[in-house]
Amino acid sequence: MQYRGNNLKRFIFFFTVSFFTIIGIHIYQTSQISLMSSLANVPSEASSNTNNTNDSAANMLDSSPVARVGTNRFDDSSIITTEQKVNINLSSLPKILIYHSHNRESWLPELKNDVQSADQAFDPKLNVTLLGDKLKTQLQKKIKDIPVIHSKKDYPTVIGSFNYAKSYTYSKATIKEELKLHENIGYLIDLHRDSQKREKTTIRFQNLDYAQVYFVVGTNNPNWQRNMKFAEQIQDGLNAKIPNVSKGIYKKGNESGNGEYNQSLSANSALIEIGGVENNLEESYRTIELLAGVIQNIWVEDTEHKRIDS
Repeated sequence: MQYRGNNLKRFIFFFTVSFFTIIGIHIYQTSQISLMSSLANVPSEASSNTNNTNDSAANMLDSSPVARVGTNRFDDSSIITTEQKVNINLSSLPKILIYHSHNRESWLPELKNDVQSADQAFDPKLNVTLLGDKLKTQLQKKIKDIPVIHSKKDYPTVIGSFNYAKSYTYSKATIKEELKLHENIGYLIDLHRDSQKREKTTIRFQNLDYAQVYFVVGTNNPNWQRNMKFAEQIQDGLNAKIPNVSKGIYKKGNESGNGEYNQSLSANSALIEIGGVENNLEESYRTIELLAGVIQNIWVEDTEHKRIDS
């Protein structure tokens, strides 16, 4: 009887162990199948980044300041690489041309001499072409294949009998030269600095000073409304990052200026004043970093639309 009792105990023990082992294996296999199924439904990193970029680019046109302020929708980290975003031949990508009609415009705090007035704040080296260098670097920092051309032509040197009043005639010739050299230039950015004093060209945000910007749109151009739309896109993006960093868009005709500003050469042409004569390079560079992020978003959105249309 004792022998049979021991056998019964062994049988119960091995049956219990086997039963719970089978149950455990079944639970493990079920959990693995569930995990694989859930992973199959998760979008790839590139796909997720693409959606984020599309959202931020689309929100660029949202005109509600309440909806934009503090959302960080234009964080530069949302920009993705060209390989991820644009599945087209690199040679067909729209190019960005940065140039300077008043290339020697400089800043009083940066000039180490006795220059005291805006009328004298010009320099052959220390000038707004540095802002163009910074913009190009920032544009290509996140999207390495974004094609950017920067003209730093020094007109007082290369133009015989240079006349400052003809600056936009000189820069128009430069644009036309670049258009012949490079196919598919889709954006023209003319960077300047204003002549107003510091209190009218500076904004403080999170304890840092930024050079404010404003845009000039020439109305002596039958398609000036398209240039206005482009300026509004950039302005909305900048003000989404820092409210009122842009002071506005000024329409000018022949009666108050050049009237055209080379903007008839492209719908995506913008004349942008970065700060004023009493701002310094550090403040201007901060604003250029903001500007680069906005232009990146516009470029990505436009390029994606062209890819879809094709």
